[in-house]
Amino acid sequence: MFRYLARRYDRKHIMRSLERQRRIHDKAISFSYDGSDELVFNEISNGEMFFAPILPAVPLREEADSVIFRSDISTEDQKNNRFECVVTDSGLKQHAIVVFHHWYARSRYPTFSKYFARKGITVIEATLPHHFGRASNDYSEEKLFNANLGSTVQSMRQAVLDGRKIVRWLYSQGYQKISVVGMCLGGTVAGLVAAQEQKVDKAVLMVSPGSPADLVWTAETMTALRGRIEPFMSLEGLRTAWGLIDLEKHLFGLTRPRLDLMFLLGKDDTVARPGGSERLIELLAKCNLPPEVVRLNCGHSSIGMFPFNLIAARKVLRFLKATPTLAELWGVHGFGYDLAKFNRARASRLRAE
Repeated sequence: MFRYLARRYDRKHIMRSLERQRRIHDKAISFSYDGSDELVFNEISNGEMFFAPILPAVPLREEADSVIFRSDISTEDQKNNRFECVVTDSGLKQHAIVVFHHWYARSRYPTFSKYFARKGITVIEATLPHHFGRASNDYSEEKLFNANLGSTVQSMRQAVLDGRKIVRWLYSQGYQKISVVGMCLGGTVAGLVAAQEQKVDKAVLMVSPGSPADLVWTAETMTALRGRIEPFMSLEGLRTAWGLIDLEKHLFGLTRPRLDLMFLLGKDDTVARPGGSERLIELLAKCNLPPEVVRLNCGHSSIGMFPFNLIAARKVLRFLKATPTLAELWGVHGFGYDLAKFNRARASRLRAE
């Protein structure tokens, strides 16, 4: 029954997305390859330099329920050059999570934030470029992800640098553990932040594409965007052009020590189809660092409806609060410590719970 309701819920959101695309057809950004050659990800060091912080992690203004920063990247849209974070304070300095919303988000996640704050985890809701207060018009979100290949990579870079700035600020505030959580394209941003920022302890990617290029090619809501790109470029070409924002190209960072990953997949997701994430999960497993994986009987948007939202919240909370058992700690500090074995045992224990 819930699966049937989830499919109806997803269908409604997909039709709404397709209708929005029809409305903005004349305003959609056309295909452009300008500058993309300079952004091809050939070496790990290229990615590290591209996503390296530029400005100090010092807020422009702090209030009880929000904090405002200047972005490391300056764009023509002045409103986009500052970003506000909504803060739901737990009153503790033990753990904070940075949440990255989905593309074209029209509302925040207050229920999610309050739930985790009650459990002792402070929540910082980031604002992706050209969204909410950073938008200059009703269609600004289009500038984050579009057929201008170089512009899209630069916008995603801005999102990652903004995320790293939040994490660095939280670290300066004395938080003992910092995690990142993202939904859809926000999950891709969260993954990139985790891969680049050593201060991130855990990352949760919810119905997120491992490869933005594959998202364009396979998502039911991306047919118009694919139509603007496909006459000029193949899927393989797009994967190359967008290599810097492809999580599969950041395995080195995603498999670094002391980073735990969790994926939440919707079995019926026709937007961020689970096959793409499964490929990334398989690659991580081959590196002997298998992530925690939760597969729900829902689609893309329906992960936010009951009971899937409650299941997801509880799974995420358990993952974020998970700590090694005494036996695992003994293995870490004892003789013959095997990192891969430790991670496999921990993943197995979490699944069993």
